[in-house]
Amino acid sequence: MANDETITFYPKNSKEDEKPENGSQKSASSLSTRGRLISYNDQLKESLNSGLKFTELLDTLIQTKNTDELFEAAMSLVSYKLDTAYLVFPQQYSRADYYLIFLNRLLELHDNEHIVLNSSEHNHELYHEYPSVGMSGYFVFKLAEGNDHGAYYTEVNTGDVLFYLDFKQRVLRFNSHDLTDLLVVNYGSKFDYKAIRPIEETLLAIGRYLKQDYGFDVDFNILDPSNNALYPIVDDEVPQAALDKLFIKAADVHYMLKSGQHGDAILDLSGDIRLMLFDRSVFDQDKPSQWVISVRDKDNKVSWFDILFKFDFLRDWYLNNLNSLEIKSDSLYF
Repeated sequence: MANDETITFYPKNSKEDEKPENGSQKSASSLSTRGRLISYNDQLKESLNSGLKFTELLDTLIQTKNTDELFEAAMSLVSYKLDTAYLVFPQQYSRADYYLIFLNRLLELHDNEHIVLNSSEHNHELYHEYPSVGMSGYFVFKLAEGNDHGAYYTEVNTGDVLFYLDFKQRVLRFNSHDLTDLLVVNYGSKFDYKAIRPIEETLLAIGRYLKQDYGFDVDFNILDPSNNALYPIVDDEVPQAALDKLFIKAADVHYMLKSGQHGDAILDLSGDIRLMLFDRSVFDQDKPSQWVISVRDKDNKVSWFDILFKFDFLRDWYLNNLNSLEIKSDSLYF
């Protein structure tokens, strides 16, 4: 019988001192197997400990009353890798689900949770539903490509993206095009403004709390009710054709579009609301030329979004001239 050489397997994770010193095949076989078992057990314990840490973070996300703890838990969970080569958890919430849970908890901590967090058994995901519009809206987060901490708040039925949220950069950006498409055009044709207003209020609340509690850089875009808000339009030059149309539409409903001393267009509306269109560089020479829309009211409560519902002739004028009047969104995200 041929005396074939026996090959001994040494596991990659075995330590040098586990290798046989005297060349004994029996000893080598025993120790290499033992080393494999030790390595397996260590990896399994590490996986279990990772699972326990995950449950602690989830406990915090669900139960904490501290806004800082809430944010840190959400930050960790959206990038947490729960499964390992040694232990796989078959039922898990997705990374996108944690953004939804975080927003509900944030609103809850401010006693302002007017949005329903539902679970879809069919899609195996969580989603937001606004009671005022019911199942007409199905909102989820869709993760940004290549960014563990960024996601887009999306209405699934239409694909409209209302805002971008980034935990790491602490940025919140609203999207004027899709806000208009979904809430003004789509929902505006189905519901009264009183049904859409709660959605607007919730979106504003999210932005305020992120800014107030965590120092987020927030661009409210067309939702911004501040008198200091300037809404830049896509036409950098004088939107003369659109202004001519506004003069006619305003006159039809007994409003007078006036021209200011700096070439600005001024429209005084009911409720002590003033609408203005002007080149901001005329009033601030440090700014580049950019035509903007401005809304002023005595209480700083009316935004351009509100104007589109309060005055039908302005909504029609805006929607029919989006090629020059559409409010810009941050081009880095939309």
